[in-house]
Amino acid sequence: MAELPIGTELKSDGFQKVKVIKELGRGGQGVVYQVTMDGKTKALKWYHESAIKDKKSFYENLKNNVKIGSPASCFLWPQDSVVSKEYRSFGYIMDIRPAEYVGMPKFLLKQRFDSFQARANAMINIVNGFRILHNQGFSYQDLNDGNFFINPHNGDVLICDNDNVSYPGYSTGILGKSRYMAPEIVLGHKMPDKATDRFSLALLLFELACKAHPLEGAGATPPCMTPSIEKKIYGSNPVFIFDPTNASNRPIRGVHVNPIRMWPQLPDYLRNAFERAFSKDSMTYIPETKSYAAARIIEREWLVILTQFRNSIVPCSCKNEEFVSNGNFVCSSCGKRLPIVSSIKTLRHTIPVYPGVNLMRIEIENGSDDQAITPIAEVLEAPGKKNDPFAFGVKNVSKDIWRCTTSTGQQRNLHPGEVMPAKPGIKVAIDKSQFEII
Repeated sequence: MAELPIGTELKSDGFQKVKVIKELGRGGQGVVYQVTMDGKTKALKWYHESAIKDKKSFYENLKNNVKIGSPASCFLWPQDSVVSKEYRSFGYIMDIRPAEYVGMPKFLLKQRFDSFQARANAMINIVNGFRILHNQGFSYQDLNDGNFFINPHNGDVLICDNDNVSYPGYSTGILGKSRYMAPEIVLGHKMPDKATDRFSLALLLFELACKAHPLEGAGATPPCMTPSIEKKIYGSNPVFIFDPTNASNRPIRGVHVNPIRMWPQLPDYLRNAFERAFSKDSMTYIPETKSYAAARIIEREWLVILTQFRNSIVPCSCKNEEFVSNGNFVCSSCGKRLPIVSSIKTLRHTIPVYPGVNLMRIEIENGSDDQAITPIAEVLEAPGKKNDPFAFGVKNVSKDIWRCTTSTGQQRNLHPGEVMPAKPGIKVAIDKSQFEII
């Protein structure tokens, strides 16, 4: 019997006493318990005896991840490993998930985000987590909807199941979860790596944006799903449900309600990105060259797209959220003008100025990936000036001194923590980058 009775005491590989307190949940691989270790409350993922085929390789990789340490705080990373001859299995210790975080599958059903901005934040945080992971040389290898817990209030993300994360060339024997694997894995052409991670990542982003699977339309609703049909849908002949040149797999009205409703609401640049991510070229693997006809979208490009997406979501006083584009500043719900009087033009795009907007470093420069989503500016509302058309201010929340030039040519420095009016004509230079209020 591999499962652990409540009250069981074990010794970790790090020589810590681990005591099982209660069961928190279970899945296909094993059971997650609440435990105490070194006087602290932790979680222990304990594997079913038959869950892992190559136990030796998997366990060695797990211990190596413990040794290396977590790439970032968003990962519920293995902190210690535990093995028991008596219970004929093993597991690992990680931080316990806070109660306010909800599993991603629930967001694809009935769980709601507090706002579309929170939904966009979740997409950005997931991408940024994998930017960090991939930049450190890892690949995740089993990317699916069960890997994420999300705070519905602000879109903060915790990434779990990091036991299969490994370096290139090292296989844990895990291929992935059905419906989330890249076509070349489904077809057996290659093992998981960064490129296959990026296919699964795009798939997850589409699910968050449209609450639907990007390959499951009319062509994915057979009377009976057989292994051969499944292999065709996700492997040999995958077709994006909104492919601009192939309408064979379109969503069915009355069946695929979410994508039909949500796809038209997305801005053109985000729809274009999904069309690229699930184009025929990006899903056709060429075994002879071990490559694709089209490169998959990397994390940095997704961050550019998604930060623009988040900053284009403007809340109205009627509680509606409006996607702003092409100078349309009127709420489609109540007809009122949205609280926008100017815009910020950056290296990459133009975003509306309204209270709560955060400008990220990636939006103004081609600098270090490590600082990609570091905030540099925040838009504030000036108190007591609601009738002033220039009642908004832009706060310097970076560590840099801004060199500001007004429309009349006057120059001044704006130090960290200081605020300037969000007035058209002001140009800001930061090191080798710049933005302008228009």
